[in-house]
Amino acid sequence: MRLTIFWRVFLAQTLLIILVLAVSLYPLFQLNRLTDLETDILANDYACIDEEERLLQIFFSQMRSAEKYLSLQDDIFYEYFTRGSQDFEASLDTIAVLVDTPHERMLIEQVRDWYARYAVSLVPGIADQSVWKTKRDELRDHIAQGIRTLTHMREDKIDHKTAAARDQAARAAAVMQWLTVGGIGATICLAYLLARGVSKPLRKLTAELRHVGRGEFHRSLQIRSPKEVGELSQAFNWMARQLAELDEMKADFVAHMSHELRTPLTAIQEGTALLLEEIPGPLSTNQREILEVVRGHGEQLFFHLSSVLDLSKMDAGMMEYMLVPSDMKPLLERSVATVQLMAQKKRIQIEVDCSPVLPFLSLDERRIQQVLDNLLVNAVKFTPDGGRIRIEAEGPKAEDRTTPLISVRVTDTGIGVPVEEADKIFDRFYQSQQHRKKSGKGTGLGLAIARHIIEAHGGMLWVENKPDQGSGATFVFCLPVRGQHETEKQTLLPALPPRQALPPRHEGRHAVQA
Repeated sequence: MRLTIFWRVFLAQTLLIILVLAVSLYPLFQLNRLTDLETDILANDYACIDEEERLLQIFFSQMRSAEKYLSLQDDIFYEYFTRGSQDFEASLDTIAVLVDTPHERMLIEQVRDWYARYAVSLVPGIADQSVWKTKRDELRDHIAQGIRTLTHMREDKIDHKTAAARDQAARAAAVMQWLTVGGIGATICLAYLLARGVSKPLRKLTAELRHVGRGEFHRSLQIRSPKEVGELSQAFNWMARQLAELDEMKADFVAHMSHELRTPLTAIQEGTALLLEEIPGPLSTNQREILEVVRGHGEQLFFHLSSVLDLSKMDAGMMEYMLVPSDMKPLLERSVATVQLMAQKKRIQIEVDCSPVLPFLSLDERRIQQVLDNLLVNAVKFTPDGGRIRIEAEGPKAEDRTTPLISVRVTDTGIGVPVEEADKIFDRFYQSQQHRKKSGKGTGLGLAIARHIIEAHGGMLWVENKPDQGSGATFVFCLPVRGQHETEKQTLLPALPPRQALPPRHEGRHAVQA
């Protein structure tokens, strides 16, 4: 019989408490002191010795530069000496920070004074080198001996600390010998096994829940676990099955209804077109206005239904793409022309910054055009009157070594997308409360479809913005630049219906979609 979580936790905690009580404060205190002492030796004493050795090397280098300057009277050697003096002072300051005894500090000040006298006497030494040599030898011996004395003092201190550390370790070992018995190891292993027996199945359950949260409902969890977790995993499996059935029912219903509605809707559109062409007979002004309204709503409904069907095909992996070598610049120009009238009505300025030379890409032009139209229509819709929209297209960068990419950025000066909704806006049917009032209408599918299309081309689509700074939103997508051989293979994919078969593009921003 497997123990329940209660008894597992109770036994583990009891054993741990016994173990804690068995350890006295004294060995812990000794171990802490030993650790602090070793840390001090490594971080302070050895660092001080290294710096003192470096200081001695700098001084010897200074001596060579001084001798060359006196012999050759070349200013460049004096410049070397000056730069070395700065290093000498910096090193001496570092040592002063590391030392911790008055004697060492006093000796450092003496070395500093000797070196200052050495440096000051260098220039006058040109005129009277005999006097300089006398002073040089005396100051040199004082400085070198002072530095070596500092090193010896620090080495003695390390020896003292090391001996103290050995004594502390011996005392701690004597007190903690009884903790080396095998019972302690067995207790620790038991506590670990008990904890692992609870945490491991919970981690698996958490991972499966994340999969379900991402919409992967066909999950089944089979784990060996305590009784309570086992019951929870069974409830999870039941929930996953129910969600999978509901998701399939929802998808089938939406796809079926969208398909069934398109047939009568097509008839309505055709009938409306015949009436507007006055084939059955002339129309009055009022009748024509009513039919125009009917046609507009029919086109909007047709677009929404087509979006739902497209998304269903993408989810099922049935969407076909015909990838051919394409130039991005004409696609951008066509999309700008599509929204130009909308932008003029709102006095919105559209700027296009396209690299002079963009490589050809392997694209389904109609689908990429659909993405561009969606992003531009969104930008126009959510940019206030008198605003600005900027479109940038850049070629591969130098750092794109593995897979060259081109990027397209659509930036507006609108209200932006809240940071917490930056990922949600690409979810199907998602509509932000902040943008719903401004968008007016929409299905919330435009950006979900756009991301599907970009990812099907091997690219990425995301949003960058700072709504708290009033800078609007920037939608960015990247597409890979593939080789010619790969492009030729991709063009063999089944062709899509003719271009005019795509519904008119009137979409709202995904998080902004109404």
